[in-house]
Amino acid sequence: MTPRPDDQARTELRDLVAKAKQRRETEHDRVEAEFWQEIDALQERYHGAQLDIAAALDVKRNQILRQTKRYRSTNQPDANNSPTALRKENPHP
Repeated sequence: MTPRPDDQARTELRDLVAKAKQRRETEHDRVEAEFWQEIDALQERYHGAQLDIAAALDVKRNQILRQTKRYRSTNQPDANNSPTALRKENPHP
């Protein structure tokens, strides 16, 4: 049986666990953002793709919209400002 740890060993262990937990959360956030950015790009593939993605993920279409908007990278155009959307609003520029 291993001996009981002293206070310093316990504090050190708590610090290491906290660092590991922080790394896990950071990686989760990064992976989540990458996932929704990829979905955002995929939903532009064809008309109705967003509905097909929602069915494949077993979520509502509204969740696709909210999550892709939340995680949209700054270099990706907003779906509402896409050339297709702009053409629909102003067919004769």
